[in-house]
Amino acid sequence: MVFCDELNQEIPQSWSYTSIGNISICLDSERIPLSNQQRQKMKGFIPYYGATGIMDYVNRPIFSGDFVLFAEDGSIMDDNGNPILQRISGDVWVNNHTHVLQPVKGYSCRLLYLLLKDIPVAMIKTGSIQMKINQANLNSYNVLSIPDSIRSNFIEQIEPIDAKIMQIRKENSNLIKIRDWLLPMLMNGQATINE
Repeated sequence: MVFCDELNQEIPQSWSYTSIGNISICLDSERIPLSNQQRQKMKGFIPYYGATGIMDYVNRPIFSGDFVLFAEDGSIMDDNGNPILQRISGDVWVNNHTHVLQPVKGYSCRLLYLLLKDIPVAMIKTGSIQMKINQANLNSYNVLSIPDSIRSNFIEQIEPIDAKIMQIRKENSNLIKIRDWLLPMLMNGQATINE
Protein backbone atom coordinates (compact mmCIF):
# COMPACT_ATOMS: atom_id res chain seq x y z
CA MET A 1 0.00 0.00 0.00
CA VAL A 2 1.11 3.56 -0.72
CA PHE A 3 -0.41 6.86 0.32
CA CYS A 4 -2.11 8.73 -2.55
CA ASP A 5 -2.19 12.48 -1.90
CA GLU A 6 -4.89 13.06 -4.54
CA LEU A 7 -7.27 10.61 -2.81
CA ASN A 8 -5.98 11.31 0.72
CA GLN A 9 -5.84 7.58 1.46
CA GLU A 10 -3.70 4.50 1.04
CA ILE A 11 -4.18 2.51 -2.16
CA PRO A 12 -2.52 -0.63 -3.58
CA GLN A 13 0.95 0.20 -4.87
CA SER A 14 0.28 -0.43 -8.57
CA TRP A 15 -3.09 1.38 -8.58
CA SER A 16 -3.80 5.00 -9.41
CA TYR A 17 -6.64 7.51 -9.46
CA THR A 18 -8.89 9.08 -12.05
CA SER A 19 -11.62 11.69 -12.14
CA ILE A 20 -15.35 11.04 -12.26
CA GLY A 21 -15.40 12.88 -15.60
CA ASN A 22 -13.09 10.18 -17.02
CA ILE A 23 -15.30 7.25 -16.00
CA SER A 24 -18.77 8.66 -16.65
CA ILE A 25 -20.78 10.52 -19.27
CA CYS A 26 -22.97 13.31 -17.93
CA LEU A 27 -26.27 13.59 -19.82
CA ASP A 28 -27.55 16.71 -18.07
CA SER A 29 -28.08 18.60 -21.34
CA GLU A 30 -30.82 16.10 -22.26
CA ARG A 31 -32.90 16.68 -19.10
CA ILE A 32 -36.24 18.46 -19.43
CA PRO A 33 -37.89 19.94 -16.34
CA LEU A 34 -41.68 19.84 -16.12
CA SER A 35 -43.92 21.85 -13.86
CA ASN A 36 -46.56 20.07 -11.79
CA GLN A 37 -49.19 21.46 -14.18
CA GLN A 38 -47.35 20.06 -17.22
CA ARG A 39 -47.02 16.66 -15.52
CA GLN A 40 -50.77 16.60 -14.83
CA LYS A 41 -51.38 16.82 -18.59
CA MET A 42 -48.89 14.00 -19.25
CA LYS A 43 -50.05 11.36 -16.75
CA GLY A 44 -48.74 7.89 -17.55
CA PHE A 45 -46.60 5.04 -16.26
CA ILE A 46 -43.05 6.33 -16.95
CA PRO A 47 -41.23 7.30 -13.71
CA TYR A 48 -40.43 11.02 -13.38
CA TYR A 49 -37.31 11.32 -11.19
CA GLY A 50 -36.20 14.20 -9.02
CA ALA A 51 -33.14 14.53 -6.79
CA THR A 52 -34.33 12.06 -4.16
CA GLY A 53 -36.65 9.67 -6.00
CA ILE A 54 -39.72 9.25 -8.16
CA MET A 55 -41.88 12.37 -8.01
CA ASP A 56 -44.57 11.42 -10.51
CA TYR A 57 -45.35 9.32 -13.58
CA VAL A 58 -45.58 10.68 -17.13
CA ASN A 59 -46.61 9.28 -20.52
CA ARG A 60 -43.26 9.28 -22.32
CA PRO A 61 -39.55 8.94 -21.49
CA ILE A 62 -36.61 11.19 -22.33
CA PHE A 63 -34.03 8.57 -21.29
CA SER A 64 -33.91 4.83 -21.85
CA GLY A 65 -31.18 2.62 -20.41
CA ASP A 66 -29.13 2.23 -17.25
CA PHE A 67 -28.14 5.29 -15.24
CA VAL A 68 -26.88 6.58 -11.92
CA LEU A 69 -28.61 9.73 -10.71
CA PHE A 70 -26.56 12.08 -8.51
CA ALA A 71 -28.56 14.78 -6.68
CA GLU A 72 -27.59 18.21 -8.02
CA ASP A 73 -29.39 20.68 -5.77
CA GLY A 74 -31.78 20.83 -2.86
CA SER A 75 -31.39 17.59 -0.89
CA ILE A 76 -27.94 16.62 -2.09
CA MET A 77 -26.58 14.57 0.81
CA ASP A 78 -27.62 12.08 3.45
CA ASP A 79 -27.07 12.37 7.22
CA ASN A 80 -23.49 11.11 6.81
CA GLY A 81 -22.58 13.80 4.26
CA ASN A 82 -22.58 11.37 1.33
CA PRO A 83 -24.40 12.08 -1.95
CA ILE A 84 -27.99 11.15 -2.67
CA LEU A 85 -27.68 8.54 -5.44
CA GLN A 86 -30.21 6.53 -7.37
CA ARG A 87 -29.50 3.50 -9.56
CA ILE A 88 -32.20 3.41 -12.22
CA SER A 89 -32.98 1.42 -15.33
CA GLY A 90 -35.49 1.45 -18.18
CA ASP A 91 -37.58 4.24 -19.67
CA VAL A 92 -37.50 7.34 -17.45
CA TRP A 93 -37.91 11.10 -17.35
CA VAL A 94 -35.39 12.99 -15.18
CA ASN A 95 -35.83 16.58 -14.04
CA ASN A 96 -33.08 19.18 -13.75
CA HIS A 97 -32.36 18.64 -10.02
CA THR A 98 -30.24 15.54 -10.50
CA HIS A 99 -27.20 14.71 -12.64
CA VAL A 100 -27.77 11.84 -15.08
CA LEU A 101 -24.65 9.69 -15.37
CA GLN A 102 -23.75 6.72 -17.54
CA PRO A 103 -20.52 4.77 -17.14
CA VAL A 104 -17.93 4.81 -19.90
CA LYS A 105 -16.93 1.55 -21.58
CA GLY A 106 -15.19 -0.74 -19.13
CA TYR A 107 -17.31 0.41 -16.19
CA SER A 108 -20.83 -0.52 -15.10
CA CYS A 109 -23.61 1.44 -13.40
CA ARG A 110 -23.18 -0.60 -10.22
CA LEU A 111 -19.42 0.04 -10.13
CA LEU A 112 -19.97 3.74 -10.84
CA TYR A 113 -22.55 3.84 -8.04
CA LEU A 114 -20.09 2.22 -5.61
CA LEU A 115 -17.32 4.67 -6.55
CA LEU A 116 -19.67 7.65 -6.04
CA LYS A 117 -21.49 6.61 -2.86
CA ASP A 118 -18.82 7.68 -0.36
CA ILE A 119 -17.87 11.04 -1.85
CA PRO A 120 -17.88 13.69 0.90
CA VAL A 121 -20.38 16.17 -0.54
CA ALA A 122 -18.80 19.01 1.46
CA MET A 123 -15.76 18.71 -0.85
CA ILE A 124 -17.70 19.38 -4.06
CA LYS A 125 -20.77 21.43 -3.12
CA THR A 126 -21.26 25.13 -3.68
CA GLY A 127 -23.58 27.47 -1.78
CA SER A 128 -24.44 27.40 1.89
CA ILE A 129 -28.19 28.10 1.90
CA GLN A 130 -29.14 26.44 -1.42
CA MET A 131 -26.50 23.73 -1.80
CA LYS A 132 -25.60 22.64 -5.32
CA ILE A 133 -23.16 20.25 -6.95
CA ASN A 134 -22.19 21.56 -10.37
CA GLN A 135 -20.88 19.41 -13.22
CA ALA A 136 -17.37 20.86 -13.06
CA ASN A 137 -16.91 19.99 -9.38
CA LEU A 138 -18.43 16.54 -9.85
CA ASN A 139 -16.39 15.70 -12.96
CA SER A 140 -13.10 16.84 -11.43
CA TYR A 141 -13.46 14.84 -8.20
CA ASN A 142 -10.85 12.05 -8.02
CA VAL A 143 -11.70 8.42 -7.28
CA LEU A 144 -9.76 5.17 -7.25
CA SER A 145 -8.76 3.88 -10.69
CA ILE A 146 -9.21 0.11 -10.61
CA PRO A 147 -6.96 -1.92 -12.94
CA ASP A 148 -8.74 -3.27 -16.05
CA SER A 149 -8.47 -6.96 -15.16
CA ILE A 150 -9.91 -6.51 -11.66
CA ARG A 151 -12.61 -4.16 -12.95
CA SER A 152 -13.73 -6.53 -15.71
CA ASN A 153 -13.78 -9.49 -13.30
CA PHE A 154 -15.84 -7.44 -10.82
CA ILE A 155 -18.32 -6.42 -13.52
CA GLU A 156 -18.61 -10.01 -14.78
CA GLN A 157 -19.52 -11.17 -11.26
CA ILE A 158 -21.75 -8.24 -10.28
CA GLU A 159 -23.74 -7.52 -13.47
CA PRO A 160 -26.10 -10.53 -13.11
CA ILE A 161 -26.77 -9.56 -9.49
CA ASP A 162 -27.34 -5.92 -10.44
CA ALA A 163 -29.73 -6.93 -13.23
CA LYS A 164 -31.69 -9.09 -10.77
CA ILE A 165 -31.86 -6.22 -8.25
CA MET A 166 -33.21 -3.88 -10.94
CA GLN A 167 -35.76 -6.49 -12.06
CA ILE A 168 -37.02 -7.02 -8.49
CA ARG A 169 -37.28 -3.26 -7.93
CA LYS A 170 -39.39 -2.95 -11.08
CA GLU A 171 -41.63 -5.81 -9.97
CA ASN A 172 -42.02 -4.22 -6.53
CA SER A 173 -42.94 -0.91 -8.13
CA ASN A 174 -45.59 -2.61 -10.26
CA LEU A 175 -47.01 -4.38 -7.19
CA ILE A 176 -47.21 -1.06 -5.34
CA LYS A 177 -49.13 0.48 -8.24
CA ILE A 178 -51.58 -2.45 -8.24
CA ARG A 179 -52.01 -2.19 -4.47
CA ASP A 180 -52.60 1.57 -4.65
CA TRP A 181 -55.21 1.03 -7.38
CA LEU A 182 -56.94 -1.95 -5.75
CA LEU A 183 -56.96 -1.01 -2.05
CA PRO A 184 -59.32 1.99 -2.36
CA MET A 185 -61.70 -0.12 -4.46
CA LEU A 186 -61.73 -2.83 -1.79
CA MET A 187 -62.29 -0.29 0.98
CA ASN A 188 -65.27 1.42 -0.68
CA GLY A 189 -66.87 -1.84 -1.83
CA GLN A 190 -66.28 -1.45 -5.58
CA ALA A 191 -64.31 -4.70 -5.48
CA THR A 192 -64.57 -7.79 -3.30
CA ILE A 193 -62.49 -10.88 -2.68
CA ASN A 194 -64.11 -14.23 -3.44
CA GLU A 195 -63.09 -17.07 -1.19
